[in-house]
Amino acid sequence: MHWLNKSLLLICISLFTILYHSKGQEIYIDSLAHLLAQPSTTLQEKPLLLCKLAKANTEKDLKKSFKQAREAIHIGHKLNTYEGPAIGFATLIYLYIQANDIKQAYESLDSALYYASRTSDPVAKGFVEFRNGWLDLVNGESDKSITKLLKALDLFKTVNFYEYEATIYHYLASIYGYGNDVNKQLAYARLSFESAKKSGQVDALNTAYFTVGHSFYDRFKLDITKHDLLDSALIYNKRSVRLSTIQRGRLIAQSNTAAAALNIANSYFKHFPNTYKDSADKYIDFAIEIAKRTNLHEVLMNCYGIRSEYALRGGRYDEAEKTLLNGLAALEGNVLKMPVTKARIFLALSRIAEKKGSEKTALSYLKQHIAYNQEAFDEEKITNIQKMEARYSMAKKEQEISYLKKRNFLYLIIGLSCILTLLFLLSSYNYKLKASTRKQALIDREKEEAQLKAQLKEAEANRLHAEQVLLKEREERLQKEILAGTLQIEEKNGLLEMLSDKIAEKGHLSVDEQIKRIVQQQKRMDKEFEGHKTDFFESESQFFEKLQEKANHTLTRLDLKYCSYILMGLSNKEISTRLSIEPKSIRMARYRLKQKLGLDKNDQLDQFIQQVGRLT
Repeated sequence: MHWLNKSLLLICISLFTILYHSKGQEIYIDSLAHLLAQPSTTLQEKPLLLCKLAKANTEKDLKKSFKQAREAIHIGHKLNTYEGPAIGFATLIYLYIQANDIKQAYESLDSALYYASRTSDPVAKGFVEFRNGWLDLVNGESDKSITKLLKALDLFKTVNFYEYEATIYHYLASIYGYGNDVNKQLAYARLSFESAKKSGQVDALNTAYFTVGHSFYDRFKLDITKHDLLDSALIYNKRSVRLSTIQRGRLIAQSNTAAAALNIANSYFKHFPNTYKDSADKYIDFAIEIAKRTNLHEVLMNCYGIRSEYALRGGRYDEAEKTLLNGLAALEGNVLKMPVTKARIFLALSRIAEKKGSEKTALSYLKQHIAYNQEAFDEEKITNIQKMEARYSMAKKEQEISYLKKRNFLYLIIGLSCILTLLFLLSSYNYKLKASTRKQALIDREKEEAQLKAQLKEAEANRLHAEQVLLKEREERLQKEILAGTLQIEEKNGLLEMLSDKIAEKGHLSVDEQIKRIVQQQKRMDKEFEGHKTDFFESESQFFEKLQEKANHTLTRLDLKYCSYILMGLSNKEISTRLSIEPKSIRMARYRLKQKLGLDKNDQLDQFIQQVGRLT
């Protein structure tokens, strides 16, 4: 159970216990004050107790009530909660209406609504909605009042707050009273009675008796032949008076009891013969006693009015006039001007003076009636202006709040739009970045492929070039081998010719021995030739061309053959052996070569040929 509900339960139980054992010796206000002074009462429970105490002190000490309500607000602020201030400002609404300060009442309502909107407590929210609807009812806006009262009723039902349920049903019944909808009036009156019994609160039950009695009387006024309805109205009003007498120490609000007593007296006056005047006087005295004690001036003047009407009915004009003047005297010193009530009294005095035949006095009373009527009109005009200002102020604040909400909503929409736009731009940028990255990657890949193709093309060109070089080298090698083979064939042919010549000659050696010696010599020369041939094969094909160029193409095949042997590094003797000629012939051939090649006397033929071979 919420702390407010727990606090209410504590009040009910404690008050019942204290008042039961004290047998009514301690009044309700003292009981509330006693609970507030208890060490076991927590700060969270005090705002509700203070507000109930403020409500209880309204008829006795309004200033003290304001102080207690503000203390409840202060405690709520101290606890940094919203429940206490919500209930405190809701109580101030009621107190400012009692003080006839409508502007402050609406300002308190504005604060109460602010704190109620920030709490989830059903009791605190119910209090605010209840006083909000009650304020509309005071200002005659019944339609608005019904909606708010029903909303408060739903909140109180969630925590079984029967005392205030009974009070709300009472106000709903009063809205449908005075012939507006007697069926709904009676239905709500009975619901008020049922909730009051469940609450166990004297005030709630007293209010319920008065509400049910009033509903029966309104039904009777629609058909005055149904005296059972009038009897029922009197029964419930008398129960209210009897309950307040028995439980006087526990009763907070005396106004309903005074009103019930006044209704009984008025019923006796209107619907019973004069023989019931004593009964009417009994309840009038009861109502006057409460009215004087609790400053219920409207009730007080109505009591004097009924007595004056009784005097008029009996033809006692002086007594009727005196009674009303005593009523006016009772209003002296009252803070509230009450011009409407005074205007009615002076109008009644004017009629009494007319019946007495005192026209001058009647005119004087009539002038005062008109003056108070004007004052009442001016007061109502000021009140209406205050109401309009208060409503305008609230409407302006509501409009500002609505504007702020709309502006905040607009800012939220703009913010969300900006975020969505930013997300779209980021997404677009990310997409473009990815597309650009993919495009760049594609370009890089194409570039790499182009470079690879170029490298492959270059490698292919290099391969072709290498193959060409290799083929050229192979061709040159083949040419050299052919040349070397040709030289070797020529040598073999020469050798065969020499063998033929040797065989024809007769020497001291036998033919076999000569052949063997020639063969061995040839093997040795072939072996040496293989080594020289390797070097020869390494020379370039341009060797003979360069020699021919140097000799102006005057070199014979034999000359080139000599040059080849010289390039191979063979000595004159080896060359002569291979060619089977005298070394002297070799020397002569070398001399001719130097001349053809344009060499000086001191130039070395071998060195020149080796140099040409290296250059190629």
